[in-house]
Amino acid sequence: MVYKFISYLKFLIKSTNQHGVHSPFVYNFVTKGLYTKNTKSPLTKKYSELKTLSSKEIKVLSKTITYFNVDEIFFQNNLSNLQLNQLDKRELVFLNDLKQLQLINLSTHFFIVAQNIYKDKKSYTTWLNYLEKTENIVTIDTFTYGIIFFRPQQAKEHFIIRV
Repeated sequence: MVYKFISYLKFLIKSTNQHGVHSPFVYNFVTKGLYTKNTKSPLTKKYSELKTLSSKEIKVLSKTITYFNVDEIFFQNNLSNLQLNQLDKRELVFLNDLKQLQLINLSTHFFIVAQNIYKDKKSYTTWLNYLEKTENIVTIDTFTYGIIFFRPQQAKEHFIIRV
């Protein structure tokens, strides 16, 4: 609990809003997605795995799902099905255990939303190691979630955004 509180204070000091974002992709996501009025996504009610989320987590996830027009959400227990789907669908991989992060081969047709990146020091270290080792990614840290996009056309960047 103390680790999470101190991490949140550090997050507040380092984080920015849309004015600190210099990537058009991330700027559009922040302004037209994360900073919009609350929108409910039908996908968040469809999956029982999401019932344990807090109201803030639901809001951020719903806005993300709505902005990217997500067709399907994959969880840790059904990641094997991810490679079999069509590339024209937009899919989200939701992880609440960062150990699974290393097992995913990134693709442009899906993105990853990782929960609990600040749960403890080990989780945050796993998150930072993944960011360091992986190329062609754009990441957004909202404290609530870590969001990872595979974007080969864009330089590797990391954004810390207040939501």
